[in-house]
Amino acid sequence: MVKLLAVVCASIVLSGCGIAIIPQATGTAIINSADNSLSETLDGLSVTARVEDLEVAPYRTTDNITSFYLVIENDTNREISLPLSSFVLVDDQGNQYRPLTVAEVGTVVARDSEYLIPYPYVGFYYLEDREKFRAFNTFNSSLPYYAENHPAETLTRTLPAGPVLPHGRISGLLYFAVDLSQKRSFQLRIYRPGTPPSGAADFILPFSVEKK
Repeated sequence: MVKLLAVVCASIVLSGCGIAIIPQATGTAIINSADNSLSETLDGLSVTARVEDLEVAPYRTTDNITSFYLVIENDTNREISLPLSSFVLVDDQGNQYRPLTVAEVGTVVARDSEYLIPYPYVGFYYLEDREKFRAFNTFNSSLPYYAENHPAETLTRTLPAGPVLPHGRISGLLYFAVDLSQKRSFQLRIYRPGTPPSGAADFILPFSVEKK
């Protein structure tokens, strides 16, 4: 059982390694080399996006969640809304992914918080083992620990809902149920309200996925 657990843990850790997300400049999208993000501006609205975390919950073996960090700046004199329905992730095979709602993210994180807690993702098969681990003083250890997954901390970082006020700015995370390590490239597309989904997106931010 111990050997099997070690193999499983190693495969989980390695699955998130050796992947580079590379922003691709377009005629209107500009690369920010400082943080590997892409920025695009249209009619006074600016959107900047980058991949924040390929594995929001690295110990999961199914339904991987990837997070994107977005900054939206409104340089107009009117409110501008970009609801979750405005965002869609499209991979190189044409598969489409919609952002998870706050409730969906909270459900996933909370459901898994009692399993595979300490870094690097060693699992507890029995409640007694988990309680024994909690008895240790991790502050006296030289090893880093993912001591507990707090759903509230994840949710407070989500992109704020509601319109962006005139000359205002919002920032936060969007979450998608997708494993980008299995993709060759993808685009984050953003449709402003009123733009038909059958047409071209207002913002197209392309990225390539490179395996090292």
